Amino acid sequence: MTLPRDQKIPRESENVLRLAEDLSHGRVEWLSRPTELEFGFNNTCNLLCVMCHQADGIAPLEMAPAAARTVLDQVLPWALHLTPSDASEPLMNDIDAICAYCAEHDVQMLLYCNATLLDEPTFDKIAPHTHRIWFSVDSPDPAMFERLRAGSDFNEVMANIAAAMPRAKAAGIEVGFNAVIMEPNWTDMPGLVDLVADLGGDTLSMQELLPNSTGYDELKLDGHVTDEDLAVVVEAVEMKARARGVNVSLHLRQPFGRDIRVLPEPQGSKAPLAKIRELHMESLARMHPGWCSMAMNYVKITPDGKVFPCCRGPEELEMGNVLQKPFDEIWNGLRYQEFRRQMSSGEYPDVCRTCVVLTGPAHFPGNRESPAGESPQD
Repeated sequence: MTLPRDQKIPRESENVLRLAEDLSHGRVEWLSRPTELEFGFNNTCNLLCVMCHQADGIAPLEMAPAAARTVLDQVLPWALHLTPSDASEPLMNDIDAICAYCAEHDVQMLLYCNATLLDEPTFDKIAPHTHRIWFSVDSPDPAMFERLRAGSDFNEVMANIAAAMPRAKAAGIEVGFNAVIMEPNWTDMPGLVDLVADLGGDTLSMQELLPNSTGYDELKLDGHVTDEDLAVVVEAVEMKARARGVNVSLHLRQPFGRDIRVLPEPQGSKAPLAKIRELHMESLARMHPGWCSMAMNYVKITPDGKVFPCCRGPEELEMGNVLQKPFDEIWNGLRYQEFRRQMSSGEYPDVCRTCVVLTGPAHFPGNRESPAGESPQD
């Protein structure tokens, strides 16, 4: 089934067609393979963000280099994107080794970075192998920013991002900004649009808090922010996005989730296969609205070898361990087969039923689909 490495384009073409068949036929054993890999070489971070389980105190983990190579050689031949983190800062890895993996397998990195360690030498190392960087910013207010991202220095982070922006543009690296929206910072949402625009950015993603830490009940929007108040802020975000020229994706529960597109898609890309795959995934998600779009194409592997079908990695969805059996045996093992049956039938695992990644999109069954080009409130 594996094609020679110098045939990445036909391999990807075959793979996405097989995914379309897997979904349309309701298969539980899949011929396709995931192209989005989140791989935890370690789980180390230099911050203790309140929305992350790092804040709960987690045992340090690191996969042995020889074991990591064995696993990556099984998954990377199909991959287009590698995200080298596990609730961790990706720049706290062996960057030289990761860049070598990317070069060997013709894969580009997709980084979620807190920008505290992004100095010029590090940027120059990752630039040839990086398609997109998402900078994590949760508030334009320095005090709130440092409260939410414990251990950070707002001014240092802003300076690092400002220095990286022109270098990223010159290297053809796409830059986005992401924020987790919760009770302490939801009123900052319009100000985040200004922050991104002031930094020279044009893409912002705001994700409603997911239950990833023990602080979830205290931090979540539900029960703390009324729909009426949230609607006012969302309207202000849309007005601000149009005024400042920033594309904003709101990954919130309906009717608040939407994409606010004010700029055209950029022409050209240093990772054209990945960009085309993203378009395919958008289409497949709409064609199979009851399926989690992440579970179609994404795999997360933690430093202790556990495999999950999504970035949250809840223990209920552990599919197996790559330190105990080959990845392909896990990918089509009994746990994955049952998970796919649940996705196809709508008999979702409990942890999925409350996840905005599954239930938030407008096309999810039960949510009102808006006409093309309109937001749910129009």
